[in-house]
Amino acid sequence: MSGFLYKLNKFYQINKNIYHSLSNGNNILNYKYKGKICTINEKGINKNRAYFSYESYNNDDKEIVDMIDGISFTIRNNSSIYKEETKNIPIVILHGCYGSKRNFRNFNKMLKSNKIVSLDLPNHGESKHTIDMKYSNIEEDIKNVLTKLNIKSCCLVGFSLGGKVSMYTALKNPSLFPHLIIMDILPYNYYSNNIEIALPYSIRKMSKTLYDIKINKNPKNKLEFLKYLKEELPNIPDSFSQFICMSLKDNEQKNKLTWNINVETIYNEIPNITNFPLNHEKYKYMNPCSFVIAKKSDLAYTIPDYDQIIKNFFPNSKNFILENSSHAVYVDAPHECAQIINQAISV
Repeated sequence: MSGFLYKLNKFYQINKNIYHSLSNGNNILNYKYKGKICTINEKGINKNRAYFSYESYNNDDKEIVDMIDGISFTIRNNSSIYKEETKNIPIVILHGCYGSKRNFRNFNKMLKSNKIVSLDLPNHGESKHTIDMKYSNIEEDIKNVLTKLNIKSCCLVGFSLGGKVSMYTALKNPSLFPHLIIMDILPYNYYSNNIEIALPYSIRKMSKTLYDIKINKNPKNKLEFLKYLKEELPNIPDSFSQFICMSLKDNEQKNKLTWNINVETIYNEIPNITNFPLNHEKYKYMNPCSFVIAKKSDLAYTIPDYDQIIKNFFPNSKNFILENSSHAVYVDAPHECAQIINQAISV
């Protein structure tokens, strides 16, 4: 009985018409009483139903979790926070490598939209694991989710790897994304240019380290993982170690560590992930867009001619240089990043 009450407290299942409430900015608190409670699986995921967390759900936290064809996402509505300032323009946010939709949970509360969708990219978070990380496949996943959510136009926001996916998807589908915000990444082939990126943000070095730890050391829990990570990378910041741990789960019954990130595929796909497969002579995004660039990061500001690299694909882009920020701009400068996004959807 206690196990049932725990699951009941953790997840309530609600009907699909919650999407209409989120879109219209209506109060949906009553659904926690009216929603039909059905079978709840281990992860709280069902392709045909929507879930929200009862423990974190209140007047200022209208968020649901759902999955469409293997892509997990959250939707939140900030109309109760910003009232008449709330815009009826959906915002879709894509996280970076080794991250998940959970990374933007607090940040999303600062966005003045009545529909904010945060996706887990394939091989991350609660989304499906695949054998590749081709941008074209991820593009199709994103379009499929938007189609089934009936989102025909939105502001696309991408950080790091999510930024590269966002640029690729917007360049291929400019009419679907009239607003584009890219956080500290370029439409650039980092792999073939052999750019040296400092840890912990070097995907190539981190991928090899995580792959070695999982395959060769097979940690049984997070504590063992952190021990091995510190042995391999003594200078890695504790904050980044904890960031990685957000994608790991202790399974005490099986005495093993569950990895939400597909370390094997990411490791094998590094040449694809760090590449940018489109040619600026064929693809250009003519809508206004914003590039948020961290001055203390190796991924954009220090790349020679970074502004021209951006302009080749995005002629109408505007750069915002954050003087005191490192790569994780939405963490180091959340208010500035939120202001840039809110300004974009207000035009």
